[in-house]
Amino acid sequence: MNDETQPTETPTPPETPAPPESVAMAAPLATEPAEPMAATSAPPVVASAGGSRLRWIVAGAIAALALAVTVGTVMLLGKSATPTALQYIPGDAAIVGEIRMDLPGDQLQHLGNLLAHFPGFADQSTLSTKIDEAMKRLLATEGQTGIDYVNDVKPWLSGPGFFAVMAPAAGATGALDATASHAVFSATTSGTATCDVVFRGQTVTHETYRGLDLTESTGGTVACVVDGRQGLIGDAATVRLALDAKAAGSGMDKNANYATARSTLGLDRLATLYVSGDALTKLLPATGTSIGTPDLTALTGPIPDWTMIGVRSEDDSLVVDSVVAPVAQPTNGPSLLPLPAAHASVLAPIVPADTLVFVESQGTGVALQNLLSRLQAIPDLASAFQVLDGMGGTSQLVGWIDDAGVAVSVHGTTPDAALLIVATDEASASSRVAALGGLLVITGGSGVQVTHTTTAGVAVTNVTITDLGAFVPAGSVPGLTIPATGPISFSIAAHGKVIILTSSEAAMTAILNVAAGSSLADDATFKLAGQRGLANSRTTVYLAAGAGIDLVQQLLPADELATFKSDYLPYLDPLESVSITAAEDSTANRSRIVISVTKPGATQTP
Repeated sequence: MNDETQPTETPTPPETPAPPESVAMAAPLATEPAEPMAATSAPPVVASAGGSRLRWIVAGAIAALALAVTVGTVMLLGKSATPTALQYIPGDAAIVGEIRMDLPGDQLQHLGNLLAHFPGFADQSTLSTKIDEAMKRLLATEGQTGIDYVNDVKPWLSGPGFFAVMAPAAGATGALDATASHAVFSATTSGTATCDVVFRGQTVTHETYRGLDLTESTGGTVACVVDGRQGLIGDAATVRLALDAKAAGSGMDKNANYATARSTLGLDRLATLYVSGDALTKLLPATGTSIGTPDLTALTGPIPDWTMIGVRSEDDSLVVDSVVAPVAQPTNGPSLLPLPAAHASVLAPIVPADTLVFVESQGTGVALQNLLSRLQAIPDLASAFQVLDGMGGTSQLVGWIDDAGVAVSVHGTTPDAALLIVATDEASASSRVAALGGLLVITGGSGVQVTHTTTAGVAVTNVTITDLGAFVPAGSVPGLTIPATGPISFSIAAHGKVIILTSSEAAMTAILNVAAGSSLADDATFKLAGQRGLANSRTTVYLAAGAGIDLVQQLLPADELATFKSDYLPYLDPLESVSITAAEDSTANRSRIVISVTKPGATQTP
């Protein structure tokens, strides 16, 4: 029997089970002489030679039977069953989503531990009731006051639920007509769910399709059918396709790409979303088919065969993982450079520990060169790059860049931003900073003021642009008008091989005065976010949620602050950080979003 509460995974061979107690007890009977019986009024029983052989045979049969039952049970229960609801999703669907309100595997315990950090969820014994209450409030917020979650909706969510969006063929006039929504929801119900709640207060028609009662609204815009414990809701044409897929055995459970994507994602999930690359191309408008609309696939590259995203709860974080099938570059495309290997961050150790937002991209220079090469390969854009070729090409323009990043910190109530560029060496960093300073003076004339200072032994160039229009004189670019602005100031310095450009002198001073042990790389919250993210991440995005909430409170007016503290802060206060990491390997390109709450083991009072 299928276990419909388990996710679809690639079956793995069962481990050899330990001998059951019945085997362990039977073995001595077959190998050791009988113990003398205690004295009783009955005479002792003397076993004959024939009885001894029979006992060997019986004991061996019992042991073999027990072992066979144990191995069979492990093989049956250890095999991850395919949810029946997935069999009703047509195998050529473009998008397939999954929701698991039944909280499969370890998700019940993990979600309970996560929610315990928030007000009202400390008592794990009432978790199911609390979730029901939250869903009822959500429906009320959406204006669905006539729908009761527990009685009307929950019976439809008693196991795996899948929704699908089909990719209609161009000009199709068959089952998928132009008026249909091409979507269906396949639910594992409690066995008591009916279509009545779907059509409450509506006029419906009934049709027998594949021996089932198919209920339709006027015009077939919505249809519903219940097949045992499985229920389908969608437009009539797609619901029929779903029933056809189940009957023909051509559902998404037989789709090899879906199985690969699901296996690559792994682990129990609260929800998943699958996108078929082949089917997705049918949903996208054609490019390059008319004048002035270039084929941008030369820029984006081929669409991956599949993409899958999954949401998972951990005890102290909510994790959103995505996996994308590796894409082979077309042989007739531009020659692209291989990205350098991911490495320990160069930028996190030089920005302050109180950094509010931190973004780092490794291999930025190579990525930019590849982007420019792709743009140059588009025929309609090739002429625009002839000037670039005369200046030394993409290598001269961005080839000196290794990594790049952005750091945002707060001084008082004023956020300050810093752009950080890692050059290939210190000489490249110093020469670029010197060249930029001279270029600003030449092009800006009297509208640019430049001063030089030294901070923590590093030469800093402070620039103030009093007249932004001096760089683009009025009328020099048709249709472009530079609005009147106040002075624009920034500071720039070369710190080793890192070029630092900040929005204020205060931000520059804070970065250049970072000492060992006081950087973002040394911050415990940042470290924990890194541990929960992907290893060997090429791209990192970090938000210190606690500091962000503090800043919001500083900026809110007094009357709004009181409401914020009473209605919102109790639910936002547990948030500690949000991080995004991205990496790739031979099986997939991966990314992970982690929303962390408090510190491990900490909980809120109910």
